[in-house]
Amino acid sequence: MLDTDTKRRIDSCRDILVGKVPDPKSQVEQITIALIYKFMDDMDAQSEEFGGKRSFFVNGFEKYSWSKLLAPSMGGRTR
Repeated sequence: MLDTDTKRRIDSCRDILVGKVPDPKSQVEQITIALIYKFMDDMDAQSEEFGGKRSFFVNGFEKYSWSKLLAPSMGGRTR
């Protein structure tokens, strides 16, 4: 089961997507893809923490990691 915080976050994502992606099935797909990116970045960070190497966001793809895309300094017009 999902805890209340996770449910709240998913509902918040759906609220954002409602105006942009009207089909509920597509909303679920977009949220799922975002969560996969988040988990991949978490696994890379954990690997580094234990002395290993990143395996997902490497070779020029570092800029697409979750932590880089959602950094507080990143704005809508930042590249």
